[in-house]
Amino acid sequence: MWALSDPVRVDIVDRVAAGSAVTVTQLAAELPITRQAVARHTRTLEEAGVLVAAQDGRERRYRVDMAPLDGASRWLAQRARGWEDALTRLAAYVEER
Repeated sequence: MWALSDPVRVDIVDRVAAGSAVTVTQLAAELPITRQAVARHTRTLEEAGVLVAAQDGRERRYRVDMAPLDGASRWLAQRARGWEDALTRLAAYVEER
């Protein structure tokens, strides 16, 4: 998932997932970057479908949508199984020698 290629965006997703819906202002208070930078990151995450925003007066409150993350998790699990199989075969080969 390309949107999670930036460590700041991963941190934002972690923070949003850990609590209730949060605003950009609340996130910016916790991060060492400007509010504008947080807004750009949340917009990227929203475009990727990882964050969902709901209008609350003048602010937008963000929450995590787990569906795209579940797909990425399944893909990673499949890749991990492939590596585990390859390493098991390598270990067996090395032990034979």
